[in-house]
Amino acid sequence: TPNGKLDRRALPAPDSDAVARQVYAAPEGETEIALAAIWCELLGVEQISRYDSFFALGGHSLLAVRMIERLRHLGLTLAVRDLFQSPVLSELAQTLGQHQVVVVPPNVMTPATTKIIPAMLPLIDLTQPEIDLIVGQVPGGVANIQDIYALSPLQDGILFHHLLANEGDPY
Repeated sequence: TPNGKLDRRALPAPDSDAVARQVYAAPEGETEIALAAIWCELLGVEQISRYDSFFALGGHSLLAVRMIERLRHLGLTLAVRDLFQSPVLSELAQTLGQHQVVVVPPNVMTPATTKIIPAMLPLIDLTQPEIDLIVGQVPGGVANIQDIYALSPLQDGILFHHLLANEGDPY
C-alpha cells in the first residue's frame, strides 16, 4: 500500500506446503487424538501429526486460550505455560497426562456448626488454637464463618502490601 503496510487480502492463499510440518505420524492414545481434533478445528488444518507444533501450524496465544477452554470441557487441565514449554502434540498430550484433576472436598461446615475443628478444614493445616484465634476475630464467631482456607498467592500479595502501607490502603 502507499503507506508501507502489507495488504494481506492481495496476497495469494497459502497452499498446504507452506505450513511447517513434520513427517506425518498419526496421534496415539485418547489424549493425543482429542488434542489433535481440537487443533484441527482451531487451526483449520485437516490432519495433525503427533510431531506437529501448535505454533508452527499457526497457533497463537488467543487460540491457546480457546484450546485450554475446550480441554477444560473434556475434563483436562492445561496451563498456558505448559503449551509454550511443550508445543508439540505428543509432548503436550504427555504433559496433560501428568496433571491431576483437582477435587475440592465438600464444605462440612453448616449453619448449625458450633465449633470448628482441624478435621473440618481439609484445605489448610491449622491447629485448634489457631482456629480459635480466627473464630475470635470474626464478629459473631462460628455462626459467621462459612469456610477457612489459605490465601491464594495473589491474595497473599495484596495482604502483604496492605500491611506494608503506612498511609492508607494502596487498593
